[in-house]
Amino acid sequence: MMPDIELMAEATAATGGLSDFGPIDGFRTSLRVLLADLDAADLEPARRQALRDTWRGRLETRLLLIALRAERPEIAAQQIMGPLMVTGLPRTGTTSLFDILAQDPAVRAPLTWETMTLGQPAERGHWHDDPRISEIDRYLASLGDPVAQAGLHTYGAMLPDECNNIHLYNFWGARYPGEPEAVYLRGASQWIHKCMPPKPYAMHKIILQHLQAHGPSGRRWTLKEPFHINALGEFLAEYPDAMIVQTHRDPIAVFTSLAGLYATIRGEGPGHPGRAATGRYVLERWGASIDRCLAARLDPALDARILDIGQREITCEPMKTIEAVYERFDLPLSPIARERMARWIANPAQHESTTRFTLAEFELTENDVEKVVAPYRERFQVYF
Repeated sequence: MMPDIELMAEATAATGGLSDFGPIDGFRTSLRVLLADLDAADLEPARRQALRDTWRGRLETRLLLIALRAERPEIAAQQIMGPLMVTGLPRTGTTSLFDILAQDPAVRAPLTWETMTLGQPAERGHWHDDPRISEIDRYLASLGDPVAQAGLHTYGAMLPDECNNIHLYNFWGARYPGEPEAVYLRGASQWIHKCMPPKPYAMHKIILQHLQAHGPSGRRWTLKEPFHINALGEFLAEYPDAMIVQTHRDPIAVFTSLAGLYATIRGEGPGHPGRAATGRYVLERWGASIDRCLAARLDPALDARILDIGQREITCEPMKTIEAVYERFDLPLSPIARERMARWIANPAQHESTTRFTLAEFELTENDVEKVVAPYRERFQVYF
């Protein structure tokens, strides 16, 4: 039996015989590549089994979502109208911009507690006071996450969540090939960043419909995920009326910060022997994303759909940046939205990290980065 079929059978058994995984072509190849790389990886059996169990759990969630969708036709009838999507390389201000945009009471962003409980949907009447919100906050606080401790990102149950946690259920996205063990699954990483499943946003839309059916209705979605730069055309194919903002920052600063982020996730402190490999991995992985993005934006029709913004604009003039976004896409910016955004800007959940890294820590030079990003710099340097 093929490993993916075996894992799917286990998920079916665990859910009492559910067998409809939804748009199956969207994840089977990714899952096969992940499992093959996992089998070949030099991992302790317990770590290998933990990843396998995690992936089976995501298959179980798919089964539960599709089963509920079949029972309740109103979920599939949900219309996802005109989503505003923020993307760009990581560490370019995507989170800051996304968090401010999410303060508009006319919009809806996925919240962390929702994406962590997809298999057990919320009751719309108790969406704001679901008891799992406080439980998840306590859980997140108990993790002692090194990224949060270093001030590189803030986590909270009620904070807007990026789409990489939605992509998890398609077995494709920035969180793969696998949490801290990602360094061991290079083949899967190469596949994910150089290939993509057919209709990669089909499951993404199913999950948005699910969230919309169980939470506040009548709001426009605001989304965020750096990995979306890998599939701009595919995103627009699924959401034809989408609005896209792409953020930019000098690539030297981006890749320095990115290498530090990945090293922190992997527990590679200063002087750790794995830091050089992490630096090369980050440069290869996100260099491929840059190439995909630039190729997609050669299409003038697609390119015209995107508003480009520099990270410095977001940091130095956040409200002016928001006004530019709303003006570009002809969106109403209400007084209450302005007020809530101003309060968030004055006291954001995410603060600029004081943790600093250098390329030399990862045995990289500016020349190494420039070889990868030269076409990107030429196209977008005005935003740096």
